[in-house]
Amino acid sequence: MAQRSPRQSFFSKLSASNSGSASSGPKSRNGNSSKSQPRRRSRGSTPPQPQPVPRRDRSPEPRQNVDPSRLESFDPLVSQLRQQAPRRPKSRQSPSQPGKRPRQKVTLASILSFLKPPISGSQRSRRSPRDRVATTSLPGRPRDQSVKRIRKKRRVSPMVYATRLLILGIGIGVISGTILSILNALGRSSAEANQTVNLTLEQQQNPNSNPSNTQVQPLQLTQEATDLKTAILALAQDSPKLKPGVFLVDLDTGNYVDISGETPIPAASTIKLPILVSFFQAVDEGRIRLDEILTMEEKHIAKGSGELQDKPIGSKFTALETATLMITNSDNTATNMIIDRLGGIESLNQQFVSWQLKQTQMQNILPDLEGTNKTTSKDLVTLMAEINQGKLVSVKSRDFMLRIMQQTRNRSLLPSGLGEGAFIAHKTGNIDTVSGDIGLIDMPNGKRYLVGVLVQREEDDPQAEELIRQISSTIYQYFDTSTNPVPNSEPSPDSDEVPDQNDQQ
Repeated sequence: MAQRSPRQSFFSKLSASNSGSASSGPKSRNGNSSKSQPRRRSRGSTPPQPQPVPRRDRSPEPRQNVDPSRLESFDPLVSQLRQQAPRRPKSRQSPSQPGKRPRQKVTLASILSFLKPPISGSQRSRRSPRDRVATTSLPGRPRDQSVKRIRKKRRVSPMVYATRLLILGIGIGVISGTILSILNALGRSSAEANQTVNLTLEQQQNPNSNPSNTQVQPLQLTQEATDLKTAILALAQDSPKLKPGVFLVDLDTGNYVDISGETPIPAASTIKLPILVSFFQAVDEGRIRLDEILTMEEKHIAKGSGELQDKPIGSKFTALETATLMITNSDNTATNMIIDRLGGIESLNQQFVSWQLKQTQMQNILPDLEGTNKTTSKDLVTLMAEINQGKLVSVKSRDFMLRIMQQTRNRSLLPSGLGEGAFIAHKTGNIDTVSGDIGLIDMPNGKRYLVGVLVQREEDDPQAEELIRQISSTIYQYFDTSTNPVPNSEPSPDSDEVPDQNDQQ
């Protein structure tokens, strides 16, 4: 018998060890079987597919014919692998064949998966959570699909709804109010800007026009108080050298007294009253600030009444301080500083004309000892009436003016004829040829009236001042229906106010 080749001996041993009963057929001398014996297979088994034997070398060899009997020798190995392969989970039973297990095919992929080494625990832990999710996720569903929780709606009470509506309404109201206030402010600013533009255009077209378009309206006079007028005229008859100009108006009833009220008289320091009105009108228009610094120059220094004339040149004062000294101390130097700041005499005269002050006009700066600056008692009373009503200046500026005029230091004229408890805001004026006082009086019984008394005299006659005191006392007693106080003809000895000697301009 011829010797077997190594390949034949390997297959024969493998077949003998697995089957035990299978034997190889007669072989030829070169190792090829002459006839293959068919092998009986069990029912239901699947014949294995022949696996190609890998070549160890790639050198070209002549293709040899493979004996089919040798291929059958792989059947025991396939059977053993099939028995040792891991079982798959049971599939769902079809409704048509219950209880019957589907037939599984053994493929090359299943054999290779069986031959792979098992995955260790460390390798399993190294797998990312995404891989684990992908492995455990069910087919046909998205990976990141979350389970929706059904929240049960909580029932809200009507009180909560009412509170929410109230808060919403308050919020809408606040927002609406803010928007309306902003729109109102914008509209007011736009109106003021238009008024300023119109005023500027008017000034450009007419340079000589007055910067203020507010005019003094005539006083609403009802009837003349003839009995009071007769009493005042009786007082003037005792001093025939004096020529009084008196104008009185009751602000509550409109009754008035006019004694040469429209006769032009040297104004003396009473001209400072319309200058004060012009100053606060400029403050209201924004042309002057109360805290603005004014510098006293040499051209401003004036003799006569006042204390600034003794200050060094270059001294600085605020605009409000300067205007206050002009009234309270009748300071001529302060007056000249205010006149210069307001644009000069010509600018002031234009304002006086626009206010319908027909007989009030300035010719010189102070002191005007010659009496070239003219006015009338009716012009000054009409101007004070407009100040009281807040027509020429704002209410704030009016209060400033009245407080300043209440501090006038010379109280020897109209204040001397008033009873106890009366208040007066006034301005005096005295030169050699004139003595006068203009004031707004508030009585304790609530009566309010305006009076202006300007008395022309010769050579500084002191009887003019006495006549003013008597006229003031007569008027006060006329309006005081409860008592008849005795007027004081002299200044109170305990008064800390110093009479304005001559009130020289």
